[in-house]
Amino acid sequence: MSRSETDIDALFDPDVVQDPHDHYRYLRENDPVHEVPGTGTFLVTRMDLIHEVVGQTETFSSMSGEFLHKGDWAVPGLRPATSGYSSDIAGGAVATADPPDHQRQRKVVARKLSTNSMRAMEPEFRALVIDVLSDVGPDGRFDWMSRVAEPLPMVMVARILGLPDALAPELKKQGYAMVERISGFVPEDRIQVLEDEGINGLAPVLEAYMQAKDGSTVYANGLIGIVAQAVHEGELNELEALGILSVLIAAGGESTTSLTGTAVRILAERPDLQDELRGRPSLVPNFVEEALRYDPPFRGHYRLVTRDTELGGKPLPAGSHLVLVWPAATRDPAVYEDAGEIRLDRPNPRHHVGFGWGIHLCLGAPLARVEAKVALETLLARTRRFCVDPDGLPLRYHPSLMVRRLASLPLVVELAE
Repeated sequence: MSRSETDIDALFDPDVVQDPHDHYRYLRENDPVHEVPGTGTFLVTRMDLIHEVVGQTETFSSMSGEFLHKGDWAVPGLRPATSGYSSDIAGGAVATADPPDHQRQRKVVARKLSTNSMRAMEPEFRALVIDVLSDVGPDGRFDWMSRVAEPLPMVMVARILGLPDALAPELKKQGYAMVERISGFVPEDRIQVLEDEGINGLAPVLEAYMQAKDGSTVYANGLIGIVAQAVHEGELNELEALGILSVLIAAGGESTTSLTGTAVRILAERPDLQDELRGRPSLVPNFVEEALRYDPPFRGHYRLVTRDTELGGKPLPAGSHLVLVWPAATRDPAVYEDAGEIRLDRPNPRHHVGFGWGIHLCLGAPLARVEAKVALETLLARTRRFCVDPDGLPLRYHPSLMVRRLASLPLVVELAE
């Protein structure tokens, strides 16, 4: 007998997707290793259990190429990230690679995405944000997501790759197609559209990669040139190189877009926090970390159970999947005092899993931290006050089990003189 629609897990409820934190709290307190019925997938919501999983890479592999999916199916299940996916031939690229391959790949990426390299790009991103804010009309109305949070991070991704700014919109479309494809809510008639967009959007990247591989020095200082050189020297194989570039486009933009949307929404709804940060701008990095902890940009990442084991007293058969639910862990009261509140005085502000944890800390974390800090500093310095536009539509998040990105964030700003 097949399951009925009444058996569908609350995770897929549209109201829970929009505001998941009460549901996460319930699971954390009552069922911290929760099986999504009929899928062989378990949601892990407690911080200590997430740490346990992340620390055992042989038992809990990152090479999971399937994702929870509902779309227009009668009941949820698991669906491969791309049609025809096979773990036997796909391998993994950074986020989906296990040791020792993961360390080898990440070492190559770090040549371009180090914290120091990203800090050196601060003036470039600040100039981009200033240009947008300088163009705000006299009524002070503009949409933060469409004007700042979505397009500007992709300009920076293009520069990191070594591509011209003009390609940023195409990269954005490609990255968003990849993320939507694994959101869990895509209807059947859109699956192929997204896969085509993902492939077509990579065309300029592939062209540049092939030129770099053939000896062109145009891209030598960008990540495209770096991975091409690593392939030439035998540090990476070609599938790994192309996977790394694809992951950067999806994660490098997404992490900043979702984070800055969340952070600005919090401030728009909290004029007292705006005033505190304007008076003490040195606290902006602390606020960025609190925004990451309070409502992370990624809702969860997957692990594949490689052998029969147990977690939190619950048996996990080999072949089952786990979702590490970062937003649930970052509000775990066993770890954080006043977990549901924004506090700028936390003693260890980076003690959270808003960018994941362990060896798989988000590839785009240094970039996102720098861009979020710069965006907030610039917005606060150039305004007296800003709020969510009361005449705008109710704020909504994209329907996704993977990311926490606002569809829009209409603001009304009072510019400083």
